[in-house]
Amino acid sequence: MSGVPDHLRRPVRGMRDWLPPQFYALRRMEEVLGAVAESFGYRRVETPVVEHFEVLAKKAGEEVVKEIYYFRDKAGRELGLRFDMTVPVARVLSYNLDLPRPVRWYYFTKVFRYDEPQHGRYREFYQFGVELIGSPSPRADAEVVQVLAASLEAAGASNYLVKINDRRAVDKLLESLGAAQYRDVVYKALDKKLKLPREEVVGIMTEGGLSREVAEEIYDAAGELSLEEAVDVLSKLDPKLGAAYGKFVNYLEASVPLEKMRFDMSIVRGLDYYTGIVFEAFVGEYRLAVGGGGRYDDLLGLYSGVPTPALGFAVGVERLMEAVGLQAVEKPLDYYIYIFDDDAYKYAVAVARKLRAGGHSAVVELGEKSLKDAFEYALKTGARHLVIIGRRELEKGVVKIRDLEKREEVERPLSDFLA
Repeated sequence: MSGVPDHLRRPVRGMRDWLPPQFYALRRMEEVLGAVAESFGYRRVETPVVEHFEVLAKKAGEEVVKEIYYFRDKAGRELGLRFDMTVPVARVLSYNLDLPRPVRWYYFTKVFRYDEPQHGRYREFYQFGVELIGSPSPRADAEVVQVLAASLEAAGASNYLVKINDRRAVDKLLESLGAAQYRDVVYKALDKKLKLPREEVVGIMTEGGLSREVAEEIYDAAGELSLEEAVDVLSKLDPKLGAAYGKFVNYLEASVPLEKMRFDMSIVRGLDYYTGIVFEAFVGEYRLAVGGGGRYDDLLGLYSGVPTPALGFAVGVERLMEAVGLQAVEKPLDYYIYIFDDDAYKYAVAVARKLRAGGHSAVVELGEKSLKDAFEYALKTGARHLVIIGRRELEKGVVKIRDLEKREEVERPLSDFLA
C-alpha cells in the first residue's frame, strides 16, 4: 500500500488531533469558562504564538527555559513558542501603559512546552486563565482565587481543593533557619514534594548543600494547614506578613468556601517570576493537578521599566476536561435531505436554505447514495431528520420529513419552504 509511513500520518509527538466530538467538548469548556471570566468583568485577549526568545526566557526559570520550543527564523532572529500567557500579557502591557488600571484580561488559547508527554499532558495544549494587573491589594488576590473556584465549579469539578502558599513565607522560614542562600535549592525540592517520597525531596536539599537536620525541618514545616492556622504560623515568622495574609483570608472567607482551601508551604510553583501568594488547584478523589497561579509583582517591570503589581492563574484545559469527564460532545446534523434526481435539486437547495435560516444545520445528498444507503448514513452520523423529496413528493407539492429519533414521519407543504 502506497502513502507516507504510519508515524508521519500521526500527529507530532506530544500533540493531538481534535476530531469533531472532542473539539465540541473543548468548545463547550471554552464557553463555560469564558462565561465565568466575563461575569467577573474580565475581557478576552489573544497574542501571537511566536515570541522573541529573550522575552520568554527573561524570568521563566532554568527548568522552563529548557522546555521552550526554540528556533531561528529565516532572518536569524531567536524565537520561541509561548509556554504560557502571563509573559506575553506582560509584554503587551509594556507598551500599553496608558490602559486604566486594574486591567482584567482572560484567555483560552494554545501554549507549548517541550516536556515529556504523559497521560493527559501534551506539548501543545490549551490554557484558560485570567490576569489582574495593577493592584497590590489582598482583595485582588482573593478575587483571582474566587474566579478560579467559580471556574472549577462551573466546569463541573465540585470535588476540588485549592492549596495556597506565599513565597515570602518560605523566604522567612529560610531566614529563620539561616538557610536563605539555599533558596533556589529549597524551591526546587518543595516543588517536588507532592510527587516524590520524603527521602528524595530531602535528598535534593542535602545534595544542594543543606544539612539533613535543616532539610527535614523545612520538609516538616511545609505541611498542610487550614488558612486560619496559617495566619498564626505566618505571624510568628513575620508579623507584617501574617497581618497581610490575615486580610487575604478574611476576603476569601466572604467569597469562597474555605473548606475547599488549604495552606501548603510546599506550593511554590516552578516559574521564577512569582513573588507572593501562589496556589494550585486539584480536582477529584485522586487530586489531579489542573492548574494554578499567583502574584508576580516584578514581571511587568522587566519589560516596561515601570513597577506594576499583578497576579493571575492558568488552568490546563485538557487536564480539567479529563478530571470532570468531558471527553466528547456529539453535534448531530439536524436535517439530511435526500433527492432521487436532479429535477428535485433546486427544491432541495431551497428547503436547505430555509432550514439554515431558521438556525438548523442541513445537508443535501450529493447524488451518490441510494435511499437505503442514505438512510444508513443518516443513522450512523446521528442525523435527527431525514427529508425526502422524490417525484411523488413533487407531484403532491410536499416534502417528507422522517424523525429518526421518534421514528415518526410527516409531510409538510413544499410551499412552506419556498416562501
